[in-house]
Amino acid sequence: MNNYKYIVFDFDGTIADSQTLFTSIYNEIAEKNGYLSLTEDNLEDLRAVSITERCKVLGVPLYKIPFLMSAVLKKYKESVSVLNFNEGMKELLLSLQQNKVKFAVLSSNSKSNIEQFFKQNSVKCKRIYASRSIFGKHSLINKFLKEKELRHSEVLYVGDELRYVVACRKSGVKVAWVNWGYDSIKSLENNKPDYHIDDPAQILALALGHLVIV
Repeated sequence: MNNYKYIVFDFDGTIADSQTLFTSIYNEIAEKNGYLSLTEDNLEDLRAVSITERCKVLGVPLYKIPFLMSAVLKKYKESVSVLNFNEGMKELLLSLQQNKVKFAVLSSNSKSNIEQFFKQNSVKCKRIYASRSIFGKHSLINKFLKEKELRHSEVLYVGDELRYVVACRKSGVKVAWVNWGYDSIKSLENNKPDYHIDDPAQILALALGHLVIV
């Protein structure tokens, strides 16, 4: 039986259904900077590769990512009001609260954007940790573990991207990958998660000590 003291979530793609918003914002920036746009024709293929490979395809220099993220998040803030939860995720968070299971959010988005989203949807989340670093999620996880004085085995990370699986391997925590987010299952061929989640109810089962088949 698992004994997780915290369920830690990624935000975009995992909790919030923000892919359409991100695509729109990115394409606006891409047009101004000469990058390849995201389309129905290339989006599925890009979901199957790493961020580094996506940048090569889109013509986005890696050193430009911090500036790109800053521009994206600024525009994102103006549109938080139109965001919705992914199906079943609001109910999951409320169920965790009802069952007194602690949860936190670790994200590359800004803390203010996430706080605004939860406030407008009447969900309480006191533990939000943000970092602009796309590739430094393991450092944020380690900071969280140290601050909360948690053992690696006491945390389950829930996310939708390959980079989160890699980060969790570096930090030594278990990771549950959800199939409704940004990355497709093809991206995980060489980096298998501990759990493959098809429905938010499976996360609740894990949190309450039940087993979920990978």
